[in-house]
Amino acid sequence: MKKGKIIILSGPSGVGKGSVNKELSKNKNLKLVQSVSMTTRKPRPEEINGVDYYFVSKESFLEAIKNDELIEYAEFIGNFYGTPRNLVYDQISKGKNVVLEIEMIGATQVLKKESKNLISIFLMPPSLKVLRERLMGRATEDEEVIKQRLDKALVEVPLKYKYQYVIEIDSIKNCVEKIKDVLAKENVLEKISYEQSLFFSLEKIVLEIVNKSYLFFIENWRKNISRTKNKDVKESFDFKKCLINILTNFIYEDVLAHESINLLTDINFIESKIERCMLEISFFDIDLKKFI
Repeated sequence: MKKGKIIILSGPSGVGKGSVNKELSKNKNLKLVQSVSMTTRKPRPEEINGVDYYFVSKESFLEAIKNDELIEYAEFIGNFYGTPRNLVYDQISKGKNVVLEIEMIGATQVLKKESKNLISIFLMPPSLKVLRERLMGRATEDEEVIKQRLDKALVEVPLKYKYQYVIEIDSIKNCVEKIKDVLAKENVLEKISYEQSLFFSLEKIVLEIVNKSYLFFIENWRKNISRTKNKDVKESFDFKKCLINILTNFIYEDVLAHESINLLTDINFIESKIERCMLEISFFDIDLKKFI
């Protein structure tokens, strides 16, 4: 039995991590295990101890830190948040994929410790204005706390490049479908294989377009690289496969961050993206060693 993975859902406070996570948990076919964090803050009216969080005293939390019982923890606006280590690793050892819905300070700790056993997803708001509206809509905090959360978001957003995937929450439905496809692409789901992912479909469409329109570029690229006498690139290097890899990932990442996931099967959209990509990418600056 293969070990499970940790799936990080992180992003600015108020972006909608909880709403996305709850929607994912409704899909029993995904068979995801939700990690329940520990916190010292007071529960909101609708929250249940042991379901939404483990609500503990500050003294108990500090004791857990002292005993190295948390896989990650952070302090935010006077309260501590953390993930109990034993609960996560027990599930992973059973082959389960554990979802960690955590703030970015805690996520950074996990990114450093678990890079080989991790799928990291950064959830982005469409704009700062939308983020403010979502925070105001919760009606659980005063104006000063909301301001602190927005200020913190401006610092956190540039850290998105530390994550494997950046997904915009324009709507909960679109975001959830994107996450499901990422998990299929990563081949961690029991009933949805890599070959059933939209990433796989996209790759096949890109192959068709490259065969139709860009074989001349591949040959010129190969000849120009050979003239540079790049010792890292042998004659057997597959430039076509490399180009397909670059284009597929470029389009996939762009759609996750900005577009509807349905566009991953739209040939006209994909062709226009490839045209843009071919002009934007500096192919001679690419480190080809990554594709060997």
